[in-house]
Amino acid sequence: MCEWVNRIEYSLWTQHCDEGRRFGHMTKNISECMNSILKGVRNFPVCSLVKATYGRDNSEFTVAETTLTDSFSLGSYRVSLASQTCDCGYFQALHFPCPHALACCAYSWLTWEPYVHQLYRLNSVFSVYRMGFTPPISEGFWPPYDGPTVIPVPNKRRAREGRPTSTRIRTNMDEADPNRPKRCGLCRQPGHTRRSCPQLRGAEHTRGHD
Repeated sequence: MCEWVNRIEYSLWTQHCDEGRRFGHMTKNISECMNSILKGVRNFPVCSLVKATYGRDNSEFTVAETTLTDSFSLGSYRVSLASQTCDCGYFQALHFPCPHALACCAYSWLTWEPYVHQLYRLNSVFSVYRMGFTPPISEGFWPPYDGPTVIPVPNKRRAREGRPTSTRIRTNMDEADPNRPKRCGLCRQPGHTRRSCPQLRGAEHTRGHD
């Protein structure tokens, strides 16, 4: 029996030599193929049979169609493998496939490696170390180091003499009234200052008698 089968051309009865013409089917009985496709809808109306046939045919030729268009609609995201773009923005921003692009590659039986940018490849990483590096000079040729040099900011320095400069933002309430008479800081009476206050003189006189 084996000798008789081997005399037949392999492309007529073997799957590995059919050159893709039989799409993985092992039977030549076309009616059995149709029965397997329409098994669940054979008792439905004609419209249902046509819809089931169209859906099965579309699934068989998905690879051929996606190879020509390279465009997919995955839920709310549109992926274009040809332009390497996705509505999520990661594909074109990071230059390697996003999860949506990976799902499209898996659905169409395509490898994801061609869609990874060349900069992420190992040969690009190794090429960085091909450049020459200038070695540092020996420690004996280093300039002397006496510690850090502290240079204060002039605007932050505090004056040693006199009152510090006020940084408060003044308003109309801070403006002095030129017609308002000055009062003594001790007795709060107008006409004299704290140094010439009569109360200060009286206190010094009483202290002298003591």
